[in-house]
Amino acid sequence: MGAIESIKYNYGFLRTLMGSGRERYFAATHTLVKIEKEYRQFKSDSKSYHSHDVEHELAKIHTKAASMVANLCRENGAMWVKFAQFLSCRPDILPLQFIAPLQSLQCEAKSAHFEEIHPLIIESWGQSWDDHFRSFDAVPVATASVAQVHRAVLRSGQEVAVKLQLPNARTYFEQDSLVFTTLARALGPLVKELDVQQVVAQLLSLTLEELDFAREAENLRQFRSLAHLPGIVTPALVEELSGQKIMVTSWAEGTPLADYLRQNPDRAIPLLNKIQASYLQQITQLGVYHADPHPGNFIVTENEDIVILDFGAICRLNHQERLNYTVLLLGIMGHHDIELSELFSNAGFVCDRSETLQEIADYVVGDNPEQLSVSERLRSSMDKLRKNRVKMPDSFVAMARVIITIGGFLDQYDVDFLFEPAEFGVKG
Repeated sequence: MGAIESIKYNYGFLRTLMGSGRERYFAATHTLVKIEKEYRQFKSDSKSYHSHDVEHELAKIHTKAASMVANLCRENGAMWVKFAQFLSCRPDILPLQFIAPLQSLQCEAKSAHFEEIHPLIIESWGQSWDDHFRSFDAVPVATASVAQVHRAVLRSGQEVAVKLQLPNARTYFEQDSLVFTTLARALGPLVKELDVQQVVAQLLSLTLEELDFAREAENLRQFRSLAHLPGIVTPALVEELSGQKIMVTSWAEGTPLADYLRQNPDRAIPLLNKIQASYLQQITQLGVYHADPHPGNFIVTENEDIVILDFGAICRLNHQERLNYTVLLLGIMGHHDIELSELFSNAGFVCDRSETLQEIADYVVGDNPEQLSVSERLRSSMDKLRKNRVKMPDSFVAMARVIITIGGFLDQYDVDFLFEPAEFGVKG
């Protein structure tokens, strides 16, 4: 079933959408049909191309499609911006031509005016809400897909960050989740090497968690209680002012990571090594890791501590998952004395042919003649798994996305990825 037929088949669900939800659906289907037409035309034309022209022409189609997707997400707003942000950190599942256009949306979320969020403030804190504060900046300092952040000073003199859920964020989520699920079914036949429905399900799950600030507060409490490496800092929760749609934390004074590195390029190695070491510790030792390593979620303090922000998306690994994924990462990163095929199977990787996992394991732990970076090697391994129709555990996909994103930071600043077996009690 092609995209157009799938959309027609699922057309009945439009009756569950209201107003702007229906408009966003029509915009999405219109864009999808245009993109499908471009790729179908390329597939037809490519039969007459010389082999060396195919890749060049495909890159042009990717670029055109990426522009259409970015414009769609920009116009639809709300969860569509979240979708673009999510995909912009997924070079493992998208052609590189998509990444830059989608990254441009990371700072383009629309803020709500203060009068729009004032009812939420009154609902949470009462009519005399301003008694809690010496000052409260009505203009947000940052806006994401589901929330915006205001700077304020409590009566005690403590500077705080006040995170407020955007009006209609949950309504838009309920509408758009139906659209995304339908489009995932439509795209499935077109992108056979990628489990689109798995990616969309992961996005919806993460966004749903981010809509519950009480859950985020609990995430922050748990993450903050762990024994992190020196130089890794998290904000403190202001319990008495936090609730379902508002979360208040201590203010993190510093400079966003990207800005700091732009101003101090010579500090890239120590700072990015610190972030890399922290995430490897979170995944392989603590079993609780920050699952949204967006550059805007890192603040560099005056003494170069790293403050991690935004705990709406936290992932957890049980003891066995931590052991399995640690060894898998070591194998993918080129430590050869590791038997991966059985570990793939034990970790929940499933495929039709029993020989496939061994073939992929041989590829993964083989030589690296192209000198791929860690993020490129992991992305290449995941591509190999997908192209062989291997079903990967959701927990592995989520973990790999984070490692690839961190590896991308390192590649951007030409910083080596350090991950040695001895650190984790594994012989290399």
